[in-house]
Amino acid sequence: MHFKKILVPIDFSHFSKKALEAAVQLAECCGGKIYLLHVEEDIFHIKEIHKVHPPLEKICDEMHKQFVGQKKRSLDQFKSYIPRNLFAGAVVKEGHAFVEIIKFAHSHGIDVIVMSCHGRSELRHAFLGSTVDKVSRKAGCAVLIVKHKECKFLQL
Repeated sequence: MHFKKILVPIDFSHFSKKALEAAVQLAECCGGKIYLLHVEEDIFHIKEIHKVHPPLEKICDEMHKQFVGQKKRSLDQFKSYIPRNLFAGAVVKEGHAFVEIIKFAHSHGIDVIVMSCHGRSELRHAFLGSTVDKVSRKAGCAVLIVKHKECKFLQL
């Protein structure tokens, strides 16, 4: 397999930094390029509020603009961990994380998505599922899941 286009979804946690480190190693080995993607669900919900409460439209628009700017600046910090010759682009999207990750991967011809587990509790995972699970089941490309010692795993 050739992993020329590598997508790393970023949630600004130390777990996503570990996934980015793995993606950099993969890109160096395969001659690939790395795309960073942050999907902000909170912005999406804030932006939708004014549809229910029209008087809040101006306030919501201003909050929306500030959030997007803040997330772009945060994404720029992660971009600094990627050698220039391996960087392809960084994007902030709004919506449901797993949906936007899969749409981005499809529209950009991504070869592999590199994600990190978070080790959430089993109960929360059972009710909500995880973005990693949803992406790994529904993506049309390979998904590399980076696990860490900090993750909580079921002991067999």
